[in-house]
Amino acid sequence: MVLDICITVIVFLVGFNLKNWFGGFSSFEKSVLNKLFFYHMIIGVAFHFYAVEYGADAIAYWDVPKEISLPEVFEIIKNGSASGIIYLINYFPSNTLNLSFFVGNMCYSLFGFIGFIYLFKIIKDLFNNLNTLNEIRIFGIPILPWIWFLPNFHFWSSGIGKDTLLFTAIVLFLYAFQNIRKRLVILLISILLSFAIRPHILLFLLVSFAIGYILDGNLKGYQKAILFILLLIGFASIFRYVLGFIQLETLDINSVEDYVSKKASGLNQADSGSGIDTSGYPFPYKIFTFLYRPLFFDSPNSLGILSSIENCILLVFTLKVLFNKPFKGLRKSNYLIKSNLIYFLISAAAFALILGNLGIMLRQKNMIIPSLIIVGYSILYINHQRKNKINESTSTYK
Repeated sequence: MVLDICITVIVFLVGFNLKNWFGGFSSFEKSVLNKLFFYHMIIGVAFHFYAVEYGADAIAYWDVPKEISLPEVFEIIKNGSASGIIYLINYFPSNTLNLSFFVGNMCYSLFGFIGFIYLFKIIKDLFNNLNTLNEIRIFGIPILPWIWFLPNFHFWSSGIGKDTLLFTAIVLFLYAFQNIRKRLVILLISILLSFAIRPHILLFLLVSFAIGYILDGNLKGYQKAILFILLLIGFASIFRYVLGFIQLETLDINSVEDYVSKKASGLNQADSGSGIDTSGYPFPYKIFTFLYRPLFFDSPNSLGILSSIENCILLVFTLKVLFNKPFKGLRKSNYLIKSNLIYFLISAAAFALILGNLGIMLRQKNMIIPSLIIVGYSILYINHQRKNKINESTSTYK
């Protein structure tokens, strides 16, 4: 009990002061991060009580390590179960220290919040003047920082489980790719963590960012050739493992169709009440369903209503981006933005094909929404600057 209290206090102190360990945050940005921290931790507490009340994988992830030995954990990992990685991560705090489930959720919440701090660092590195983003508004509300307060965004990155770990691993990957030479250790950590939990996500990231680099106009021909060779080597190294992980033997059309059909059917039946049959949907509507549902007409409970509000906000944000000449903005963007867009499109297409359960969609979508927001910010930022220059030149001419 005493140790639980001490660890909880340490988690809150570390989380609140994390912003000071990063250079370059203004007083306004630190104020936003303070609000974001308390908001995130409150949702982490809500996740804890939700898991206790309704049950969740998080309980097993924390309780199983208390009941088995370390060799048994390694045996589970050896059998190819990603859950074994979570058991291993949780073994010391859960088994050795015997910390409570609540403290475990608070520790994971802190790790999820690290992802949000790095997201802010990515935005600062990408855009020289964040005040420009504050000038861009939707219905009078600035797109920075309030879009980062979407509740589902935090709910699935604040509790014990794969989703929190993978969310932060993906953000670390995005951050490291801004300056690989200086952030190689961070890149390796993100690669190892995502490979251990969901290797297909790592495959999407590697392919997307390699293509983004190749499309970058700043690279010379021989650099693109070297990168392409490295891409092939990396792809070949983990491709077979990924096929085994998702239990797909080959990539011929019949095998893929059977896999998609079986996977979608199984997920449609999971979590009764949130399963939907998307088999008859046109592919564009499958993608729409994955990204922007549930909406109010298919929200079965209070959580569904909150998710509907969030999805409406994301839909309005997406429409705002689409009506602001996105191709012009993308043409002027750097490789990181192009890579995020490719990753977003590949992931959205893949998940839309196999997911037919709104609850699972909400969890999986959390892995790609940061890329959607980063790309959207970039398009809106570039076009807003262009409009400002036109207005300035017009006023000067007059």
